[in-house]
Amino acid sequence: QFWHFGEWIDVVVDDRLPVNEAGELLFVSSVYKNVFWGALLEKAYAKLYGSYEDLQIGQVSEALVDFTGGVNIKIKLAEAPPDLWDILTRATYSRSLMGC
Repeated sequence: QFWHFGEWIDVVVDDRLPVNEAGELLFVSSVYKNVFWGALLEKAYAKLYGSYEDLQIGQVSEALVDFTGGVNIKIKLAEAPPDLWDILTRATYSRSLMGC
């Protein structure tokens, strides 16, 4: 499921992934040949947005909203509030997901 435009959307994909003539994954891949979760997640995003071509670069914060339905707050370090450490500490204690 993805949180998309204010509602949960079920996205079902199969495990057939796009590969080249050598059998290598065309898009997201892992250095470990038996790890496919990234490619499957990318396929789900492609289905949600219409195609692989419709995918654009994303941000960790956007993905966290897609996975949780939570609220996204971005803080630019150059413009960070003076109590940034307190904000991050409170977010940690409330078990918020964070990325950088």
